[in-house]
Amino acid sequence: MKVLELYSGIGGMHCAVKDSGIPHEVVAAIDVNTTANKIYKHNFPGTKLMDCGIESLSAKKLDEMKIDMILMSPPCQPFTRVGKKLDANDIRTSSFLHLLSLLPRLNNCPKYILIENVKGFEESDTCLKLRETLRECNFAYQEFLLSPLQFGIPNSRLRYYLIAKRESLKFSFETSAEILTKLPEENYLKYVPGKSSTFQSSSENECQTEKTDVEHSSKTEDRHTENMPNDSSQGNIAMTCPICREQCLQTAGHNMRQITEDDSSPYPDCCPVLNFLENKPPEYFDSFLLTKKELKRFLVMDIVFPCLLKTTCFTKRYGHFMEGAGSIFQMSTNISNMEKASELKDRTQELKNRDDWSDEDYEVLSRLQLRYFTPREIANFLCFPSTYDFPEDLSRIQLYRTLGNSLNVHVVSALIQLMVKNPE
Repeated sequence: MKVLELYSGIGGMHCAVKDSGIPHEVVAAIDVNTTANKIYKHNFPGTKLMDCGIESLSAKKLDEMKIDMILMSPPCQPFTRVGKKLDANDIRTSSFLHLLSLLPRLNNCPKYILIENVKGFEESDTCLKLRETLRECNFAYQEFLLSPLQFGIPNSRLRYYLIAKRESLKFSFETSAEILTKLPEENYLKYVPGKSSTFQSSSENECQTEKTDVEHSSKTEDRHTENMPNDSSQGNIAMTCPICREQCLQTAGHNMRQITEDDSSPYPDCCPVLNFLENKPPEYFDSFLLTKKELKRFLVMDIVFPCLLKTTCFTKRYGHFMEGAGSIFQMSTNISNMEKASELKDRTQELKNRDDWSDEDYEVLSRLQLRYFTPREIANFLCFPSTYDFPEDLSRIQLYRTLGNSLNVHVVSALIQLMVKNPE
């Protein structure tokens, strides 16, 4: 299958189509972001990468490519809740509208189209234009709102997805005009760290968390060591959690979380955060520890521990902005440290100004050993394969920005498989 990857970013769609297992060739990838393109080239040197705008494409050029499938994640800024929601009037939407104008003029129209965007896109005029264009070009389609949490991945990243195929090809399930909030086939749900997306039913899921402290500590450590992308010596202080997740969250760290409406549902079958951490010695994480200035934002942090089953969405602001940018990892699993930090938060939440922190306050917070997740760990949450790598000359902030703009590889891989599956 000849695949065209538009708005290719760091190659999440490329990883997903590869992970899906369908025979394919990515004939071209297109993006204008120079940092993302550098990461893409680093990982896929054999793929033709065009650093040009989508507007430079013509119907003739697309016809000449003889594409079977288009995968794309158009700019989300015109539709995001924290933006101005300019929709079709935003200049960043113009390239996508240009592409929609080309589809009815193609002689070799693709058989399959997959689109990813933020929640909110489904209510836009641009999405209305997308639906109209697909119907005009004789596509059947299905829309979804899905989170990685539904797939056993402890990361809240609710996204809009659309899969479309030429009407003559038929879907393997009954499509609906409603936007679905789960996949129609239950055996597509679970993710196993360190393995490709050979989807498994709940009974086959290898990431069931253990009920006892001893079982959790030993078994998850074995899986963690086996599945991490980098070999290293033992010694990560977050390798084990001596207390069960219920006690961590509900007692000692009862107020550490910042839960949004998008991730309020419980997903008890998720893998623990532990399974997605880098296996490195403690000193490796020193540069990721929060500074005194950053600790002042303690009240708005979402703080997670190794045994928890959920992190908040990582955005491009991670690493230099605290509120709503992604979870912070707590390396200490000491009950007393957590209780004192929770008490400190309770005492200070009612104060309107927390610019003046005492040395004692800093001492309480420093004992938690709070740090940012590393770029590799965020890539793990996004299900990029262990072979995926980053150029050494890019800064940490550049990596956080590009990862924050990326997508969840496993979710897209599941949708590709569902899209191409024929009726039985």
